[in-house]
Amino acid sequence: MADSSDTGSTADHNSPKKRMKRLCKYRSEWEKEHDWLENVRDNAYKANCTVCRRNVSISHGGLADVKQHASGENHKRSERQRRSQGAMSQFLVRQATPEANMVTAAEVAHVYHTVKHNLSYSSADCALKLTLQTLGDSSIGKKISCGRTKAEALVTDVLSPKAVEEFFTPEKGIVNKLIDFVENPDESAESIVNSIRSSLENMGLTLDQVSAFSADNANVNYGIHNSVFTKLKKSNNEILRGNCHAHIVHNTVKHALDKLSVDVENIVLKIYSFFSTSAKRRECLKEFCVFCDVEFHEILRHVTTRWLSLNPAITRLLENWTPLKSYFISIGEECPRHLQVLLRLKEDAAGAEEEADLVEVYLLFCSNVLSLFEEVVKKLERDATTSVELYAIMDSFLNRLVKRRDDGFYGFLTGQKLRRLSPSDADLARQDFTAFLNTAISYVRKWFDFSDKNWLFHLQPLSLTSGQISYGDMENIIEQLHLVGRLNISMDELYDECITANSLLERLTGHQDWESKGTAERWVAVLRDQAADLPNILAVVSFVLSIPSSTGYVERVFSLMKNKWTDKMFEFYRSCW
Repeated sequence: MADSSDTGSTADHNSPKKRMKRLCKYRSEWEKEHDWLENVRDNAYKANCTVCRRNVSISHGGLADVKQHASGENHKRSERQRRSQGAMSQFLVRQATPEANMVTAAEVAHVYHTVKHNLSYSSADCALKLTLQTLGDSSIGKKISCGRTKAEALVTDVLSPKAVEEFFTPEKGIVNKLIDFVENPDESAESIVNSIRSSLENMGLTLDQVSAFSADNANVNYGIHNSVFTKLKKSNNEILRGNCHAHIVHNTVKHALDKLSVDVENIVLKIYSFFSTSAKRRECLKEFCVFCDVEFHEILRHVTTRWLSLNPAITRLLENWTPLKSYFISIGEECPRHLQVLLRLKEDAAGAEEEADLVEVYLLFCSNVLSLFEEVVKKLERDATTSVELYAIMDSFLNRLVKRRDDGFYGFLTGQKLRRLSPSDADLARQDFTAFLNTAISYVRKWFDFSDKNWLFHLQPLSLTSGQISYGDMENIIEQLHLVGRLNISMDELYDECITANSLLERLTGHQDWESKGTAERWVAVLRDQAADLPNILAVVSFVLSIPSSTGYVERVFSLMKNKWTDKMFEFYRSCW
């Protein structure tokens, strides 16, 4: 009987070997048939479609991949859009002279202003004509022409491609970029992931190139079993969870306010509603302000979905509090019953000046403590804030809450008013204020990991606050984020780069403006002229600074698009942004 191992060996030896298919490279002769095609610098296995503004892989099919892309619906739609808008070249007919260049620069600057301030092309054309009237006999002004069609072409063919080209660079630091804006009524996790993948592919990117996913802390985004994040992890196991920490702070306020016996948020909403529907009521309130010798301030609206609107609305009520309370008492039964209950109004309350108003004490406490929350949200949503500062911001926030609770500090004015309350009311208020702080502390601890197991904890040395960056710190960051293979880091070279970087930091930290610089600005100062000598540090810093610190940028985009986004304008704005 033959040995089974010999049989297997013979079979393997006699089986034909699988031939390796050679990868296809870009060929310039393809451009004769496809004038929208161009080569991709530093990558011969991809081609760039100038119509769709995306890279196309041609490594497997070569010209067949190009033709397949040309037959796709996205390319056909982009071609139709380009033909409808007209070629940009029809506007560039001036002879290249210094004056002509000034005219072109003025037109482009005018169009940039139009997009920057969210204006329509029609309004921009009208504004330009008005401006030209004031320029009079200016030789440049006479030659400027920038109607709606030309303005649109400048945006889609000049400004938009330029905006997409630039992301993080050692010269400019972090730059936020919007690569797509999608209208999708299907809010399932699968649909959202497909939209993300499609938007990335349109830019020649893949999920492997995504450092983190940041979104609101909803189940569809961060659920345990079937969420956007879990599905993204299947394609990129190293993708990081970039929670919106400003959202955590906002939700902390919502939960903590529920512990107060006085419904502060409802008071703000009801009082605004009472005066916003009647000009006569507002005029009466103004008269009470004059009588009480208080300057009248408009009642502000609080929008429950806007994180920073509650505290200004409370502050405005406090500025009008004495005339407000007197006005509601004076109108008697005309005051809505729910307001009488919320404000705890009494017929004789107007004359009891020696006794403090319980509702006012609660408003003063909220005004004081919400200033802390407001400060943290603003820090988290600043453009200059990076993932490197997140742990320190949240840790400081928690410590300040704990300190207020342990010291029993509820605000200076709150403390003064508490002494004028009856003993029972004062005890109730103190218990409520302590419960508010306890709830806030517990909620923050639940949704943010303050241990050293949190990867954000290990990013802190990159802030350069110590004026040094050690090899050990860099090694720890790379290990926590699994960056050796992902970024092809050479750890041996990194050691020498840390020595070079520290010698630069010794010189840079001596400048007066160093302490005022943010993390990104400090790294720009280090890398601006030394990026070629610090390739591994540049790779790590670029990755870390690409992790979003909040969803603030996206939220601002939503605000801009809210009044503009319609079915009719979908394709137009997709090209503009």
